[in-house]
Amino acid sequence: MSMALEPRRQLLQLLGALVMGFALGALYDLLRPPRRRIGRLCAALLDLLFALLAGAATFLYAMGALDGRLGLWELTASALGFLLYMPLLSPLFYPLFSACFAFLCRMIGSCKILCAKVPISAKKNFQKVRKCFIVKR
Repeated sequence: MSMALEPRRQLLQLLGALVMGFALGALYDLLRPPRRRIGRLCAALLDLLFALLAGAATFLYAMGALDGRLGLWELTASALGFLLYMPLLSPLFYPLFSACFAFLCRMIGSCKILCAKVPISAKKNFQKVRKCFIVKR
């Protein structure tokens, strides 16, 4: 009976690796907008982050779903999922991720402007308060 379940289990493992490849493609798309707007050093650090996360995901998948073994079929299915994600789903998700990142950049820019105005305003207001406590001769 366990022999009959083995092909089904292997098929589910391959499908899981394919889905993991799609997820890694989505992660790549999520990191692509910041990579394009920041310098080369930060882009290289994001590439390193992606590689570490992809390696960790593959390792954890091998440990969990594959009972600690990772075969060539699973790696191929994962790479195929990534390669299928790029032409099929990336055109849908990348503009969304890019718009979200642009919105986040605008919000951070607004916060920077606000944070720059707070000390100036505080300085003006506290100078007026200080004058109230000066004893005139």
